Amino acid sequence: MKTYRFMELVEKEKGFEFYQAFRDEVDWIIGGKGDTYWFAVMQDQSVKETYIGTLKDGVWSDCKVKGKGKRKTVKEMPAGSTIKRIEERAYFMQDAEWVKSRRPRLVADTHPHYHYVYGFGDKALDVSEAYGVSIAYSDIKDPAAGFHLRYLYTGKEVEAPK
Repeated sequence: MKTYRFMELVEKEKGFEFYQAFRDEVDWIIGGKGDTYWFAVMQDQSVKETYIGTLKDGVWSDCKVKGKGKRKTVKEMPAGSTIKRIEERAYFMQDAEWVKSRRPRLVADTHPHYHYVYGFGDKALDVSEAYGVSIAYSDIKDPAAGFHLRYLYTGKEVEAPK
């Protein structure tokens, strides 16, 4: 079984969840606690869909949940697809050549992070110093791809979706 960086982070912190905030009141919620991992899309403060992956005895079971109450639908997804989606987003752009070839600047603010810049600010990436996840990104050629950190929770503050 492959071990993912995000799984190690969740285990170390005894639960981890953070929000990547985009334009138009869209947030991506990325989290994990125990053997459950999730990736949710929230718009206008309402969760639209949630991908949930559970690891039991080395086997992944994944599903996609849309809606609530009587309109709630649950669709089975390929095994391990949720944790792969999480890995792509939680560590967004960190393996890009323009990031690897740059020396980051440590920014000591409310949430200390490493700041990578490409060109004259054409692209920028912020990576959490404490947790190693991507907490901000901007690209002047693709403004819709940009996001920033909205919330970050660890340990007992984290609750898995039901």
